[in-house]
Amino acid sequence: MTKCLHISEKSSNFAGAFVCGVLRSPFGGRVEAVRREYRAEKMMKGKNLRHRLILVAAMLLLSVSAVRAEQLPYLCDFGLQGGIGYYIGDAQKHLFMYPREVYGVQFRYKFNNRWSIQVKGQYQKIDFKVDSAVLVVADQHLMNDMINIDAVGEFNFFRYGEKSLDPRIKPVTPYIFLGLGMTFSNKGLNRFNEFAMYFPFGIGVKWRFAPRWQLIGSWQHNLYFGDRLENVDEFGNTYDLNGSNIMNNDLTGQLTVGVVFEFAQQKSACKTCRWN
Repeated sequence: MTKCLHISEKSSNFAGAFVCGVLRSPFGGRVEAVRREYRAEKMMKGKNLRHRLILVAAMLLLSVSAVRAEQLPYLCDFGLQGGIGYYIGDAQKHLFMYPREVYGVQFRYKFNNRWSIQVKGQYQKIDFKVDSAVLVVADQHLMNDMINIDAVGEFNFFRYGEKSLDPRIKPVTPYIFLGLGMTFSNKGLNRFNEFAMYFPFGIGVKWRFAPRWQLIGSWQHNLYFGDRLENVDEFGNTYDLNGSNIMNNDLTGQLTVGVVFEFAQQKSACKTCRWN
């Protein structure tokens, strides 16, 4: 039953009786019920508002953490590579004839997710066929060993990196590269005694298949500043064009696949660095 409000002694008996009568009537009970529903609804709205504020704060913290992680990329990677190589020159004119093994190591420094520089060292063996029209011997295969060391600049066609909130960042990208290198090959019976410079250039694909791990495939050509990779005097300057036409010089190619691991994460203290 609805309790009657307290009426002070100074109030008239008529006013007190009127208020009590209203509250005790069916209409008064309805008023009290509406008042209780309003209080309950107000309390529920307050709880929902607190829950929403907590959810928004949690989302903001997660967003800040994600952005912070995106701003801390790994700047370097190191890896191994291997594949097949071939030679094109005075003794051989076609791609992928008598392919032989190629393997080596590589180091890369990334300026951002588009540009990087790579330093690489490779061992390569070239194989070519010589017939009796050139050398007074029976048809035979000759070989030579090479060590190639080069530095190339790389350009990624896409913004390359780990998955992030930025839809422009891709885990796969094709890339191109160009640089400068030097080689040491056999001269006569002396191993790695012949020195030459070369232009390395080519194309490739990078795939980030796991955090800090990448799979890289590349097709590289080395255009040499010399014409003596065969280690055969008869092939040193067959058409007497050395020095006047660089395209008459020897060329080697390498088709390789490599696995690299990233390290040297960018420091968070760098306030002005932008990774884009």
